[in-house]
Amino acid sequence: MFFRYPLRVISSILVGVVFLLQFVYFGQAVLGGRYSALLESSTGMGDYPTYALIGYVLWWVSVSPMEAYVWGVRRELQRGTFETNVLSPSRLTGLLFGLALSWLLMDSALMVIVFAFGVSLFDIPVTIPLLLKSLPAIIASLIAFMGFGFIFAGLVMLFKNIGPFAQIFEFAMLFLSGVFFPLSVMPDWVIAISRLFPLTHSAVIVRALFAGGSYSDVGSSLLWLLALMPLYWGIGYLLFSWAERTTRVIGYGGY
Repeated sequence: MFFRYPLRVISSILVGVVFLLQFVYFGQAVLGGRYSALLESSTGMGDYPTYALIGYVLWWVSVSPMEAYVWGVRRELQRGTFETNVLSPSRLTGLLFGLALSWLLMDSALMVIVFAFGVSLFDIPVTIPLLLKSLPAIIASLIAFMGFGFIFAGLVMLFKNIGPFAQIFEFAMLFLSGVFFPLSVMPDWVIAISRLFPLTHSAVIVRALFAGGSYSDVGSSLLWLLALMPLYWGIGYLLFSWAERTTRVIGYGGY
């Protein structure tokens, strides 16, 4: 349905490109150019466009499952089809997982275009083996966020419209995950909180790989990422199950 309307697709791509470019050029203006020795000393990557492009694309794709749970469930409530889906033989968690997967595929297609545009515009060296090498870290981060998104799905069932809260959380991750600037400039308590987000660690890993490193160079981030996957799925599933049981008692209430 999304790709059936070309103007909607073009609009989404333009939003992604403009949002990226304003941060990249602002960052270069502050740093005094494309390359920063200070950025390289703190992150291992001194080329700012590459640094920002990786973080931005990973952020957009990572919030996709949460967007699916928030807006997808809300749409079902608006249409009055959510209760019939609940009564179907399929498990509700399976339906939500399929919803998140479809949104993820849609956003991934858009971000491939934005990523290709950024690579071409800033002349970033990228090879197929490098992209394939980065996939495990990206997939691990997405799996963790898909589990975390069940928290938002439960909140939608209880409160119906949590879109503003979800958007605040999504944009907070821009600052809490080091998407456009290194976390080393932030207070210690912010750095501690940032470790709880899979995006923080997947961005560190992918940037290290693009800088010529290997997974052994980012062992700490890799361990954090692997630990957050079962943690997010466990917490997300428990909270969603509680919200589902509560909603069955008080009623879904439409929208």
